[in-house]
Amino acid sequence: MKMLSPAGAVRLFAIFFLLLTAPAISQVGIGTTSPDSDAVLDVTSSDKGALLPRMNLTNTTSAAPLSAHVAGMLVYNQVTANDVFPGYYFNNGSKWIRAEDDAPVDSVTLGTNTTVTSAYPTYASITGMGDLTFTARKSSVFVITASGSGFSGSMALVTLRVRNVTSGTVVGGTVNKIQNFDFFTGTITTWSASFSKLLTGLTVGTTYTLRVEGAVSGIAGTFTAVIQPASLPDAEHLTLSVIH
Repeated sequence: MKMLSPAGAVRLFAIFFLLLTAPAISQVGIGTTSPDSDAVLDVTSSDKGALLPRMNLTNTTSAAPLSAHVAGMLVYNQVTANDVFPGYYFNNGSKWIRAEDDAPVDSVTLGTNTTVTSAYPTYASITGMGDLTFTARKSSVFVITASGSGFSGSMALVTLRVRNVTSGTVVGGTVNKIQNFDFFTGTITTWSASFSKLLTGLTVGTTYTLRVEGAVSGIAGTFTAVIQPASLPDAEHLTLSVIH
């Protein structure tokens, strides 16, 4: 019979000890000698993070590059493809679900003073108001809010609408009165408007551009809607937002 060397005996004892005690070790600590009792793995660091697996998903319904859907799997997706975008995704057992903010928002706001003078039914883009370009993640809601004032001595209406520049269609809009006419000294009347609508028919992953357009009409006075966010930032504004 071949005898074990002292070193070999030590190795064999160490292996035997690990096999006996492995079931009793319920927590593993990295960077700590006192892992949380409720955690299987406790990673502690003040200047480093945990880097999870990074891969290229193809869409939310395909398990690829995994061989099958596994509930609880967490990965970082690196690419934009079909209905997936860069970011963390977890698997619920049948598809990938993006771990993201509850309601990501894209928005554009008017920053300069302007007037809406285009005569209804001819609409014109709002001077100084940029377009809003976004990539569809799902069906979205757009919200338009505005407030301003009108010239003294007018009985008018201001109409604001949102055009989908990409498809060339009008999504919807709102109309508000600018009624500040009298026979004595004249008045300055403020106005405000808001509108929201569910955007449908979007293709996830496709980039769309929205634009705010305006027109004015009325029966007396000067048909002009004034919006002065630069001069009156606490009172007047025009904002277009898309909430995913």
